[in-house]
Amino acid sequence: MKLKRGNPYSKSISFADENGNALDLTGRTIFCSIKSIDDNADTDEGALITKSIINHTSPATGVSVLTLSETDTDINPGIYKCDMKVYGDGINANTDSFYVEIERPVTERII
Repeated sequence: MKLKRGNPYSKSISFADENGNALDLTGRTIFCSIKSIDDNADTDEGALITKSIINHTSPATGVSVLTLSETDTDINPGIYKCDMKVYGDGINANTDSFYVEIERPVTERII
């Protein structure tokens, strides 16, 4: 996933169970953490970006939205690691980890 530093980002995300069926998100929370590559802590205290998503686009069909603000993405350009966790109603499951690249925009002037 590539993001521009200091720019908002919004992406539809879908969750499925081990059989490929939509995972019902009703009453569940999605946690997202973006950390430095070398952050191996068991907690999210050192995470650069954390999000908790409780309102979902279409919970019964496993669809939600990850939204990051300009402030969220205003971190040093580089490559970071990320995963998401679906939690609640008997589920506590993490996605596979993936990389997030924060790129410096070419144009930064605002006037």
